Amino acid sequence: MKALFEALRWRHPHGVKGLNNNYTALYARQLIAAHPHWASAMETRRRRSP
Repeated sequence: MKALFEALRWRHPHGVKGLNNNYTALYARQLIAAHPHWASAMETRRRRSP
């Protein structure tokens, strides 16, 4: 997911609103929920906060 964020930043030099590093893990979980077959492509860890 981090690589996807960086690729989006690289392709859009003026920045993309909402691409905050604090949210990469949440977006990864959201993508896995929507596309379970992608789960093997992303590493997730246990969340410390809800």
